[in-house]
Amino acid sequence: FPRPMINSKNYNFSFSGLKTAVLYKIKELKEKRIKLTGDLINCICYEFQQAVVDVLIQKTIRAAKEYKVESILLSGGVSANELLRKTLKKETKKIKVLYSQPDFEYTGDNAAMIALAGYYKYIKNKKSNTKIKAEPNLKIKSWS
Repeated sequence: FPRPMINSKNYNFSFSGLKTAVLYKIKELKEKRIKLTGDLINCICYEFQQAVVDVLIQKTIRAAKEYKVESILLSGGVSANELLRKTLKKETKKIKVLYSQPDFEYTGDNAAMIALAGYYKYIKNKKSNTKIKAEPNLKIKSWS
């Protein structure tokens, strides 16, 4: 898969083109009547992950060199990605930059925190006309 914006002079990220490439690959496989087996799905996911990690690592290391940083901290939900953790640790060692990452159990997504913040904001502004309609029966679409 492509490595979007990997050679751009800035440090911006956009993976919409990568997601589109995955979509087109899946459409191509279906048109060729190739069954999306678990192994094939795993392969597509791995290649997608590798493309994202390649871009994140290259831009991070380039920024670290340009700004002569002394340390890099990987944090947030993305820090749960094992490939990113291992690769960034290896690459920071090569350029002699201190690297830190949270223990794995502290790498969860912040969805609960955002939901709680939204709840408190809603309670604070309860007098407003804000209406929230829940859809409890929504289904998650599977690949199979």
